[in-house]
Amino acid sequence: MIKLYSTIFAALFLAALVWVGCSDDKVAGGVSEETNTIAGVLVDKKGSPVVSAMVYCKSVDVDTVESSDETNSKGEFSLPVKRYGSYGISASVDSQAFYEMVEFKGEDIDLKSVALKETVDFKGRVMLRDDSTTAGIVVRIPGSSWTAQTDSLGYYKLVGLPVGKTGLQVVPTDLIRFVKVEHEVNVGTLAGAGGVDSVMVPLSVEYGLRSWWTFNAVDKEGTADFAGDSRAWTAGMKFYGDPEYLENGAIHFRGASQFGVVEEDRGVLDGVNGFAVEVVLRVDKVLDDGASYRKNLVGKLGFGSAEDKDVFSLSVIRGMCGAKKTSFAFFMADGSGDSLSCKNAVVSKNALEFGNRYYLMATWNGKTVSLYENGRKVGETVVSFEKISASEESIFVGKESLEFSLEELRISVEPLNDADAENRNKLTAGGQHD
Repeated sequence: MIKLYSTIFAALFLAALVWVGCSDDKVAGGVSEETNTIAGVLVDKKGSPVVSAMVYCKSVDVDTVESSDETNSKGEFSLPVKRYGSYGISASVDSQAFYEMVEFKGEDIDLKSVALKETVDFKGRVMLRDDSTTAGIVVRIPGSSWTAQTDSLGYYKLVGLPVGKTGLQVVPTDLIRFVKVEHEVNVGTLAGAGGVDSVMVPLSVEYGLRSWWTFNAVDKEGTADFAGDSRAWTAGMKFYGDPEYLENGAIHFRGASQFGVVEEDRGVLDGVNGFAVEVVLRVDKVLDDGASYRKNLVGKLGFGSAEDKDVFSLSVIRGMCGAKKTSFAFFMADGSGDSLSCKNAVVSKNALEFGNRYYLMATWNGKTVSLYENGRKVGETVVSFEKISASEESIFVGKESLEFSLEELRISVEPLNDADAENRNKLTAGGQHD
């Protein structure tokens, strides 16, 4: 029996060692319990030390990780910290306050002399969509006690902020539909009508998403012949003409004989009254460079037969629809048999720069179609229909005399806006998604 207990104790002791060694928490010195400090001297506007003031250190990521210290006769403070990450350092004395964000990486941080500033109340408004708000959205200065919640109209007020530029974090109540927002403001400077700052909360990339192709998931051996829809709405994309797989995770098409097609999209856009198409791509050249052309990059269309029930085409155009130079354009139809025309198209105001990587987003909200390049709106057009009819046309990638490469394709049934475009462009540039 004693031998059995000894064996159990040894096993538990070994498991404990393994658990400690595998802990994900990063502390000062790597895996030790060493404590470092964030130190400085708090002074007033005249540069004199501020005595007996409380200075606070709070983690941006973990609410329970915080410390504080009272300044001594020289205004000095020292705040212990172990866990790696971002911290807010703050102090409030009468009608003055101090705030600074720091990044702790396992070494002492000397803030040297930090000065209190005058404080003001800061008002703002949080919008969820262009015409909707909600109560209870948290707005805060990260790593501090400055926090507020929106009312039913989306308005909030933060009391006693130090003047100057600072970052706000907006945390929606519905984190399935929306994402957190990091928003920089200039406290003490009037913003917008009546001095009220306004911020729009972007949608989650997953919300409303029907189909998503990330071509770095394609088999890298040899030529590419198929890419699955990671959201499994469609039957996937078949490649014809042996397009090339590139090491950067893109599919490279050269000429009309190389293209991709979703032959069964299972009604991905049937009956919708809003949608968005997003792509990450690079256009290298137009292979039959004439005075006027329209070349499909991604589209649900039939390429010109009398029975076509076209829905959209993200294209490269020149010499039509007012595009004097080669530009991106997005054409729409309602799937009833009307062809894609300039009347229901939005054309970029910018000339296409061959060889450059683009994040493009085209979106329709039932009234207006808008086109974005790298997070910025480059055109919009009011269209003449409010709903998409059922269409049996396939979704094509290419099938034109173009040379281009495609990294990603996403189709959503939720209309997107400026805030979504800006947020998704940042995620695309960083190679990550929420």
